[in-house]
Amino acid sequence: MDFKLTEEQELLLNSLTELLQREAPESLIAELDEKHEFPWKPWQALADNGFLGLGIGEAYGGTPADVLTQTLVAETLGKYAFPLGVIYGLGVITIRDIEQFGSEEQKQRVLGGICRGDPPVALGISEPQAGSDAAGLKTRAVLEGDEWVINGQKIYCTISNIAKYILLMTRDPQIENPYKGMSMFLLPTDAPGVRINPLPKVGWWSVPTCEVFIDNVRLPKDALVGQLNNGWMQLMANFEIERIVLSAACIGAAEAAFEDAAVYANQRVQFGQPIGRFQMIQEKITDMAIKIENMKNYCYKVAWMMDNGLPVRHEHAMAKLYITRSAFEVIDDAMQIMGGLGYMMAHRVQRLWRDVRVMRIGGGTDEIMYNIAGPQLLKKYAK
Repeated sequence: MDFKLTEEQELLLNSLTELLQREAPESLIAELDEKHEFPWKPWQALADNGFLGLGIGEAYGGTPADVLTQTLVAETLGKYAFPLGVIYGLGVITIRDIEQFGSEEQKQRVLGGICRGDPPVALGISEPQAGSDAAGLKTRAVLEGDEWVINGQKIYCTISNIAKYILLMTRDPQIENPYKGMSMFLLPTDAPGVRINPLPKVGWWSVPTCEVFIDNVRLPKDALVGQLNNGWMQLMANFEIERIVLSAACIGAAEAAFEDAAVYANQRVQFGQPIGRFQMIQEKITDMAIKIENMKNYCYKVAWMMDNGLPVRHEHAMAKLYITRSAFEVIDDAMQIMGGLGYMMAHRVQRLWRDVRVMRIGGGTDEIMYNIAGPQLLKKYAK
């Protein structure tokens, strides 16, 4: 098996690393986190250097890229500036949905803006009574003449207060099968009747998460994305890729925490010697390194499978489950090695600890990943 990156990938990642060290140093990321501010300047730098256009067609100002390349980019972003990795990963699904199912006018309007530095399109799925159970959606879209009238509420809608659009999921209650009654709309966040409130949360302080109220919002008929009542299938078409790319960002965060812990273990002296000479610290460092290697291998494998048209129905769920959980464990061990320093707000390990924990919830909880992978694995061995 050839584990080497292509020459193009190596050049791309070296360029990205240099850009992040210059435009998104740790001091800036820490400051933005403390102030709960979106990383506008680094985000624009990514756009100006072509990184936000990766995976978007040339017709819309982007550069075609395979899933593995986007995975490597997300991992690098996660290592040097985790909020950028999150934002980049969140945009993968909405970009691909619009490019795959949107009208030509929608593609021109939205995708070109993202390449130039617009925030990604937010994804509006979860509701107060419909989280993992998407069939419980209550948001409705009713066609009145040439306009859709939409009413409902969304929750945990990340970056919706800074995005120009929300890719909004609705459901027709008159269709018995709830999954066949879902539709997808491109909702401008400045449309009359849209109200967005940021929600306080444990982590992701630079990546706002909001509740969205939609009261008698009128949209033109062509605001529908794809086919009416086919929204669920459209959404699922690219969920697997989003989960892998977001998982890659978590690997980057784990690598950053691991390096901090290893450096600290070599420098911190207790009982007359560096703590890295103690067997318990060596055990933690070794286990952390093993987890990082395993996470990378599994992530790259699933990305490679996607690029080669292979099914990944249970593989992507297993990867998301294992990677997000293992990344958090690595960061938690880093905090333990660093002791009180790792728990202080002045050090990035505490921020990574806060930020990565939610990755076991967002994009599909651990429990949902088990629910996806388990039946598929059992089916494989059914007689």
